[in-house]
Amino acid sequence: MKSSAFVGSLVLAAACAVSAIACAQSAAPAVSNYGERNANAPKELDTFAFLVGKWEGSAMVKLPDGTSTDVAFTWIGRYVLDGMAIADDIHSFAPDGSPVLGVTLRQFDASKKTWIVEFLNISNSFVRKQVNADSGSVTVDGNTVVVISEAPDTWSRESYRVDSPDRFAYSLELSNDGGRTWNKQPFDLTLSRKE
Repeated sequence: MKSSAFVGSLVLAAACAVSAIACAQSAAPAVSNYGERNANAPKELDTFAFLVGKWEGSAMVKLPDGTSTDVAFTWIGRYVLDGMAIADDIHSFAPDGSPVLGVTLRQFDASKKTWIVEFLNISNSFVRKQVNADSGSVTVDGNTVVVISEAPDTWSRESYRVDSPDRFAYSLELSNDGGRTWNKQPFDLTLSRKE
């Protein structure tokens, strides 16, 4: 009995120590919630700078049975890789209540004059190369940024309409015929800046 109480005390002490270290590190000046843009980063990185910060919103999602449900989203963007790229993660819940998490890494390769955009779907355990020197594109038309990903069987077109520094809308379309026709997905997401 005494040994299990001793082990329990050690576990509690370790948990308190880890918590204290985490609190001290989060208050350290080297820690930043959203990172900082590197002054030497390519100017093209500004295309996605609107994502840096914390965003919240919701979308009415149409379910396979024809009904709809409101789904809440949190979207957080940060400067990463010494401020030379932007990583943004999307947090939500599927209609069945299971967590949804995806992270996109966006960087511009100035030497090749091309975007590199990769999406890590943590919930479903896969990585999708959306844009690189050989495939896909990033274009800007006024206040809208469009990312086209070209997979052999399905292309995707993501649109980010930046309405103001504190609001943007996201939509997704898919094509099964190499981009000749697009099918709008059953949701539109509007997000507002929280930080």
